[in-house]
Amino acid sequence: MFETVIIDGQNTILSNGSFEVKIIPKIYGGYTLTKTVKDDPLDIIEIRDIRLPLSEKEIIREAKALLRQSYDSVDFNNYNIQTI
Repeated sequence: MFETVIIDGQNTILSNGSFEVKIIPKIYGGYTLTKTVKDDPLDIIEIRDIRLPLSEKEIIREAKALLRQSYDSVDFNNYNIQTI
């Protein structure tokens, strides 16, 4: 799927139509990647703090990997959960 890159000041936003990943640089080095549902910034899917001095190319590669990340749902029928 096509990915859109938007630069908003120091922040960078990657979008694929359904989700957005916002790259926010930290003050003392590193980045925070926040994956949200597009057009709903309060519906946060995942947050990653990266404390390594990565280049811009490397951090965009990490953000694209986070954007493509799919999540398996949990089936509680496979667990032996005892209720009292």
